[in-house]
Amino acid sequence: MNIKTDTDNFLHTNPSLYLVFNGEHDQSMAQFIHKLLIEYKVGKRVLDIGSGPGREVAYLNRAGYEAVGLDNSEEMLSWAKDHYPDLIFVYGNQSDFSLKQQFDALYCVGSTFLYNFTNEEVLASLQCFRKHLHTGGLLYLDMRNAAFFLTPEGQRWLTEDLVEQRKVNETVVSLQTRFSIDLPNQMLERDYRWTIEGQPPIVEHLRHRLLFPQELVQYLTSSGFRLLQLFDKPAPHIDTYDPESPFIYSQSLRGRRMQVIAQAI
Repeated sequence: MNIKTDTDNFLHTNPSLYLVFNGEHDQSMAQFIHKLLIEYKVGKRVLDIGSGPGREVAYLNRAGYEAVGLDNSEEMLSWAKDHYPDLIFVYGNQSDFSLKQQFDALYCVGSTFLYNFTNEEVLASLQCFRKHLHTGGLLYLDMRNAAFFLTPEGQRWLTEDLVEQRKVNETVVSLQTRFSIDLPNQMLERDYRWTIEGQPPIVEHLRHRLLFPQELVQYLTSSGFRLLQLFDKPAPHIDTYDPESPFIYSQSLRGRRMQVIAQAI
């Protein structure tokens, strides 16, 4: 199995492994985004920030949208371009990209947004998003919910190791995860131990900024957005919903995901 191990983000450097651990044929996020675009009567031009292997961009283009993907992983971009050669994928960092065009909708999902570690980076990314949206354009964000770690289940996540195992081309790959929180900096510390048959273990340490609900609302408001929805359920990959009925949003904010729908003003 050809896996790159000299990397600062193991999954993002190995798209095939990323897909195995994130559902190679899972279209749930793409379907969720599509339903949101329909419900809010969004135009056809859509930008995906952190497009990864390109599944959502490909799905939306098949559905009739003009979706563009942006990512800062050369490996992910190469994978997406190889598998979807007729679609547009560009390199860029979420806080300072410039495509010199505006879109009807922009989404950033899967906790990509939480790689903004500082307040300044959070604001820079939101302002960059706003610059690339038409007035009235729709923004959808999906990320880990900081408030979840205040719940009993979230507290348990901080005391127990999480273990996953997948088979890749007959090779067993195991992942052991331990979470902790750097409280002063609102950082979720993620310690991973990858075990691949026949190879030494791979240990990596990654971080996610934790944002609380009203904190995020303030950042959005100061960056030129009007909040439409702040919710935890339904959450892609986790909850079920009726695809034929309008979304019913839960705003308890006790769930694992925090999601935002906002409008550029």
